[in-house]
Amino acid sequence: AHITATALVPLMRSVDETIADVIETDLGTFPVDDYFPDGIDTVLSSLRKYVSLKGIDCSLLSSSLCDETQLSDAEQSSDTVKPNDSGHTLVNGTYTPTSDVSDLASISSLVHTICNAENSEIAIEAYSSDDSAGLTIQSMSTNAKSAMSDELMFNQYVVALSDGVEKTDGSFLFDDKPAHHYADTITSDAFKTSVELGCQSIKILNIWMWFAHKLNEAVKGCDKGRSDAYTSIDEAAALWLGNPTPSNDVGGLLFEMTESIGRMFNSVDEDNSEMVHLNRQIINRLLFAQEIFSDDKNRCASDPDTVDDLRIIVKEIFSFTSAVLAQGLIHSMLDQRDEKEKREYVELFSFAFLPLLNTCGRGEEFDILYDMLVIKKFDEADTDDVLNAIQNFYNCLGFTCDDIGNYGLRPGCTDSDLSLDNMMGYSPVNSTKTNMLAKLDLDAVAIVQLMSIENYDLARDIYVNGYSYYDYDNAEYGFVSLYDLTQSATIGYDDFTTYKLFQDYFQQSPGDLADETITNALDQQSNFVNASGPQRLEAVKTVISNIISYVSSLEAFHFAVDQCNSNSETAITAWDGGVALIIGSIESGSPNNDGYFLYATSKAMCDDFATCAEENGSYANNQLIQRFTQGQKQITEKSCSNVQQTLEAIESLLAIPLIQSMLYYADKDSQIETAGAAGYVSSLAVLPIIDSLDTESSNMVENAMSFPSGSQTSGQSKIEIIYGALKSVLTDPSSFIDCELISNAHPLCDDVQDPNNAIPVDVDEPTTISHGLYIAKNYVDDRSAIAKDVEEIQDFVDSKDIEGAKLVYKHGSNSKIYSKNGMPIGIRSISSFSLQAGSEMQKDPTYNMFVYGLSDENDFLGKSVLNYADTFVNSLFESSERRWTSLASEAVVALHIWMQVAHKLHAAYDACKLSKNASERRSVIESSDASLFLDEAAAYWIGDNQSTGSSSQGHLLYALTEKIGEQFENISAGSQSAVNSRIIDLFNQAKNHIAITNGCSTSQDAHLELRSIVGNLIPMMAVPLLRCLYYYLSIGDAERVKLYAISVLPVFSHCSPSSYLELKNDLIDHDFNEVDKEYIFFKIRSMYDCLGLSCDVVGSLLGDDFAFCDDSSMKALAGYFFRTDRSGVIEASRIDVDTRAIDIFINNGMYLFQDSEVAFAASFECYKYGHNIAVTGSNHGPLQSLATSSDRDVVPAFSAFRRYFKDDDDYADSILVDAFIGNGVFENANADERRRAIAFILRYMVTHMSIQEKIHTAVEYCKSNDFDNA
Repeated sequence: AHITATALVPLMRSVDETIADVIETDLGTFPVDDYFPDGIDTVLSSLRKYVSLKGIDCSLLSSSLCDETQLSDAEQSSDTVKPNDSGHTLVNGTYTPTSDVSDLASISSLVHTICNAENSEIAIEAYSSDDSAGLTIQSMSTNAKSAMSDELMFNQYVVALSDGVEKTDGSFLFDDKPAHHYADTITSDAFKTSVELGCQSIKILNIWMWFAHKLNEAVKGCDKGRSDAYTSIDEAAALWLGNPTPSNDVGGLLFEMTESIGRMFNSVDEDNSEMVHLNRQIINRLLFAQEIFSDDKNRCASDPDTVDDLRIIVKEIFSFTSAVLAQGLIHSMLDQRDEKEKREYVELFSFAFLPLLNTCGRGEEFDILYDMLVIKKFDEADTDDVLNAIQNFYNCLGFTCDDIGNYGLRPGCTDSDLSLDNMMGYSPVNSTKTNMLAKLDLDAVAIVQLMSIENYDLARDIYVNGYSYYDYDNAEYGFVSLYDLTQSATIGYDDFTTYKLFQDYFQQSPGDLADETITNALDQQSNFVNASGPQRLEAVKTVISNIISYVSSLEAFHFAVDQCNSNSETAITAWDGGVALIIGSIESGSPNNDGYFLYATSKAMCDDFATCAEENGSYANNQLIQRFTQGQKQITEKSCSNVQQTLEAIESLLAIPLIQSMLYYADKDSQIETAGAAGYVSSLAVLPIIDSLDTESSNMVENAMSFPSGSQTSGQSKIEIIYGALKSVLTDPSSFIDCELISNAHPLCDDVQDPNNAIPVDVDEPTTISHGLYIAKNYVDDRSAIAKDVEEIQDFVDSKDIEGAKLVYKHGSNSKIYSKNGMPIGIRSISSFSLQAGSEMQKDPTYNMFVYGLSDENDFLGKSVLNYADTFVNSLFESSERRWTSLASEAVVALHIWMQVAHKLHAAYDACKLSKNASERRSVIESSDASLFLDEAAAYWIGDNQSTGSSSQGHLLYALTEKIGEQFENISAGSQSAVNSRIIDLFNQAKNHIAITNGCSTSQDAHLELRSIVGNLIPMMAVPLLRCLYYYLSIGDAERVKLYAISVLPVFSHCSPSSYLELKNDLIDHDFNEVDKEYIFFKIRSMYDCLGLSCDVVGSLLGDDFAFCDDSSMKALAGYFFRTDRSGVIEASRIDVDTRAIDIFINNGMYLFQDSEVAFAASFECYKYGHNIAVTGSNHGPLQSLATSSDRDVVPAFSAFRRYFKDDDDYADSILVDAFIGNGVFENANADERRRAIAFILRYMVTHMSIQEKIHTAVEYCKSNDFDNA
């Protein structure tokens, strides 16, 4: 809106200053907190007047702008508190409200009406329309999102029940309806089954959650110091208790329901036989909450501790009301009903109760129960298994077996079965207190779940203020949060080595580091400014497990050792607390990775590193439990010197999962979207340890694991860098970490190769590639050797040894990686070209077009589109059909190696650009030498042992070009195809330019010539792939049509969306069948101009004229036939392609890559220089040249724009530059705001003015009778 207003205001000023002032005032500033200060009606009125004064035909606007109907303001309503002057009581005096809630209490009558309705239609009508209680029962669900968006329990129900996402707006769904309306969805379905089922549903879903909402409202009101917070307690009581109903009436509220079900469990309260145990516990706490305000209704404002008192009471009420739902589920399973009805009630109570289990963090157990009780429907044979499973959650939910009671004569559980005395084999001295501290991991559960539904504000509140752990022993602490742990708000002990290592390395405490990282991720700032939601979530989760859990436990352990001699009781409590902060409360002993503290990290990693054990998930965890118990015993026995040694062993063991975590995410960096963010956080926990042993290794790790994008040296993947760095550290005699515990799957503790047996190569020696086809300045024999891997893959496939082919593809065989000293340090694999592409190629224009063109909602064949080449080749390997597996070697050449050549060409240009002056050149690292990247590209194109013109001797792209060239050209013996001749010539032009300009350092514009050469090379490289596509279309080879469609069509993805999508649908998304090959060719041919290709360059099939074309016949644009030179007109028409490319770069950066700033840099490059090369001698330049043209004075309106922008002739360029680099008004704008600004400016300001410039210039030429130029 701001950009379009900026484009309009200068034009409006020439018509009416007043309306221009309105638009400028209301929309002319960005960013602001409040747009439309004059009101939307005033803005619309001004626009309406402008349209009228300019004589614009409203029908062309397709807008309601010219409709005189005015917008109406939404009606506002406010509640006022009325005292309970009538003395109205609830349930015969059980609770006497302070405020008048008689209307709300009358909901009992409404429920009575619904539950006694003659049929479902009458019941639904009352459910949805009767608002006699002040609201409808349906609205308790349909208004829940706005009323409860900041309430934890409601959001956790949404998380648990969501089963899909609305594609149009990203909102969450349950049963194809809004997930936030889950209660209404379930209740509406229940009424369709029976009135009785619907009656039960409104109580346990709609009213139950609205009751919880009122309790939360009381806490929120108290926290804000409101004097009327007590009214929400009264309202909650009214919803639970309601007005009295006739005996045995089905229309009672939650109180009556609890009474009815509770008596099935023999749970009548001993002190009050008229009331069941759970009702008594709930009502007592409602009375306690009411009592808080009995003497002072302003207590929330006057006493800051009041809100914590209220929070505790409300939390306990939630526990007992959860127990009511547990009783309901058990009753529904054990009650004597017919099978169909029993299943309906079990399903209904499962919807009400099971989401509470998900709040305990054991997601897999929740999924199993949900599947058993809801998806597959309840089977009575599973009763005991279900009961045992839900009993395991009682402690987490805050109630006991005694609270539930025994159902009839059936023996129930006993609390000894749910002993807190065993934490994965460790027995704390004070089990109750230790268990409370361990429940801090439930805050981690809540934070992660809230982030998963993008409720970052509430996640931040849980992180800062806590929810699950209240320190009953020290009222000063009250609710303890994860944030409190980062600020040493409890123990405050920092005299231990790890703390000092963090302080020295990061120049801040580990707590401050953790808090800063979580805050940045939650608020999407600093290095998370362009991170995706899943990346931010995984980062926060990893901070909690790898930094907060780790450092806080060490703080407790070291404090315990410090207190060992002087205060053994304090020491034992601290030691138990340290164990709690490592294990947490969620761990159940199952192999499922449900925990959120460091113990769970060790379990999660053991599978990948072959370190899993039968008990405790991993060998490291096994040893930890032994050491925990040993340390506790030593403190009890006052063996304080020995406990110090035990703690040292524990520190060594805790480092194991930290290192494994970093290695895992480094290895998965290009395969998992969240790996970059999680790996970065994992490295934060390990870097101080590595740095204490070897600074150079820590520098390597920090650079490689940085987020949003790590720095890799040439030819090495992130995991190779990390392994190399860790080898030198872990094999150091001073290392305190047992390397053997880290991995049994990877040779981490062994040297890659004995240095005494390795033969070094001279990395500075020039290379003659394939008998002189290209003379490289640098050593690139290792790169060209990748051709041998292709040959081996083909040999394995030919012999039907697919596993052998996969092994070479995934791990490499012949292409060694050398250090800067010429020593072999690893093997390069073809698969890594694709798996590393997402991090290494995100600024490459060519790769961007491919991932954009192949993406189906960021996926390709069901996996991340970033690894499209790897995904396709693996699909070939996994196919049971020979016709597909036989394509493997062709596919790696056409997909992996072709893109690697393009990547190296882009890298050569980037290095050249960095080196455009001598001072910058000295700062460029050796691996960024432009000539090296160019030589690598040539090596990958030509390969090893290629002969000139041979289509059979080589194995890479040169050989492919020769082979397909025979179908399009008459090639003389001993000669090479025209395409290869042109490509090799362009390689040599690039090499000579780099040499002559001393790596582009002789002038500021030296890099542009290399850009032009690369811009010619890449379209030329697409020609052999196009030829393959045409050839296999002509002979009907469906498998190769798909392969070459994937390998080449995406280069056109930005050219013509409709044509490209049609081709993608026919040739990529679906298997090639009978298609009109002439029509396919016509659609592809129509996009040649976009890449600067021509019919002469691509050629036609010999003996088949379906792909014949003539460039001279193409002289029209969308029905407009031009008379002047074709090349100039086509070049000018490409501005829309550049605009499209810019939008693609930025969208990819926002939604596919880890760093949209890289995308903005790539799009800025496109804006300045154009996505495609300019035709030699053309007067038409890139978009920036349009925005800064000196010929715009010919446009009458240009002077108005100049005045408006304070004499800035290049006003559009100024705004665009700020948007691209995030400067000026865009300094704090998010990526999407900057993207929209750029797109709008290019479309509505730059091109608009440029069009007028050309039209007015044509008029001036015409006036002077210069008709050719006109």
